[in-house]
Amino acid sequence: MSTPVTAQYLLEGAAYSLERCGQLLRDANLLYQNGSYATALALAAIAREELGRWRILLDLRKKVVGGEQFTVQEVQARCDDHVIKQKAGMMSLSLQGDRDAGVGKLIMTHIKSEPGSDESKAVRKQLAEWGREEEKRVADDRHRQRMSALYVDALPQGWNRPSSAISQLTARDSIHDAVNDYCGQHSRYSDLELSFLHDEPELYKALVEWSGRPELPLPERPSYELG
Repeated sequence: MSTPVTAQYLLEGAAYSLERCGQLLRDANLLYQNGSYATALALAAIAREELGRWRILLDLRKKVVGGEQFTVQEVQARCDDHVIKQKAGMMSLSLQGDRDAGVGKLIMTHIKSEPGSDESKAVRKQLAEWGREEEKRVADDRHRQRMSALYVDALPQGWNRPSSAISQLTARDSIHDAVNDYCGQHSRYSDLELSFLHDEPELYKALVEWSGRPELPLPERPSYELG
């Protein structure tokens, strides 16, 4: 029978994942500066997965602190699915659309409805459902984009050629979005007292007392200028 992992083990894995996210984004930025846009995008997508792993492992750690048990094999299984990690690494989701149709109409209805009313509650529920569906769609899209940025593959209309499939603009925007999400977690990790002391004192104590806690790479973004 496998020995259950400890809360410290999961804390270390979470921090190392966040550290790796920063390293991958730094390397993606260097590749972007050298014109390797497809590979830069692929690294940024993998960085997002590491950001997702950071959150997944922190969640598992919280459960272990609460009395649950997990083996190494179970931890590996929780972190095995690329799309799930993409979804976990998604720190924000934009709600936007035509104000007269779809989600845009729902947003306008929510804005105009009386707070606490049945209409307001119903719209909030619909927006939450839309958000869950959109998170899954975006995570799927990002995983497929990562694959198309890495591999030559046979398609009905020809071949997927990464060097021509990913534009500079697409790579730049993807890296910027990933760095923005990393920035939020970098700030939390870098200011433990502000981030965790009051809301998660047990996690704060564990991080402060861990002498080997890694220092995270600083967030780096590519220039907005295209050339």
